[in-house]
Amino acid sequence: MKRIVLSIFLLLSALPIFSADALFGDELAFKSGERAVYNIYYNLGPIWLHAANVEFSAKERMVDQMACFDLQVTGNTIRSFDKMYTIRDTFAATVKRDGLQTLTYRESKHEDSYNCDKRYRYEWNEKGEKAKVYFVQNRKGKVTKDTMDVEQGIRDLISTCYHFRGVDMSKVSKGQSIPFKMVLDNEIFELKLKYCGSETIKLRNKKKYKALKFKPQVVTGDIFEDNDALAVYVSDDENHVPLYIEAKIKVGYLKVQLDNVSGTKTPMSSLVAK
Repeated sequence: MKRIVLSIFLLLSALPIFSADALFGDELAFKSGERAVYNIYYNLGPIWLHAANVEFSAKERMVDQMACFDLQVTGNTIRSFDKMYTIRDTFAATVKRDGLQTLTYRESKHEDSYNCDKRYRYEWNEKGEKAKVYFVQNRKGKVTKDTMDVEQGIRDLISTCYHFRGVDMSKVSKGQSIPFKMVLDNEIFELKLKYCGSETIKLRNKKKYKALKFKPQVVTGDIFEDNDALAVYVSDDENHVPLYIEAKIKVGYLKVQLDNVSGTKTPMSSLVAK
């Protein structure tokens, strides 16, 4: 479930891949103070259970005289679902405002008896083209350390999510895929997202939105059997706020739906009037 939670913002097979650099505008699609809350529903036979809640937040601050964002994701199962499986996870990244380049990233996971804390520190060279990443993991008191070298354009999971909200959709055609690289679990993954067109969707809170549909390639393993197991819908406006996810996982199905969002950079013009 933890990767479903974070796959919410991966907005963007064997289709041709083109350079993504020219697809992103200079302006960010979000601002400091934005907050979005999601409900996660799990399929148990014919029944859909409200299993968990997830909150995303962005706050701007100065770090060593640089304008930065603190991006945070918290996820927890609700009390009635805790008897089946308990999650109390926090993911946090501090990134430069210019280009959303990662400075630090942390994962703190508490899932039933599993407890693990992962920290990443990025030391960029003067030109910001390359970085040495220092990784420390504490799992049940056992500490492991490692380092890796990364290049410009490789981001952590959270900053990748926010970065892709800035795609200029006037430059993307239906059926095209956008490539990206991401650090996950101390490895570098090369992935892509395919744009599948536009639809109007209705959420459980009765609100209707004009939406853009994407198929993100996911990392197979503990959660997914198929790397085409997710469908993601985002608001068809300048904010590109994720609205709805449907996912097939190894042990059933999940649905993630926007409950409420506040502090968006521009009004949610994708909302369809009643």
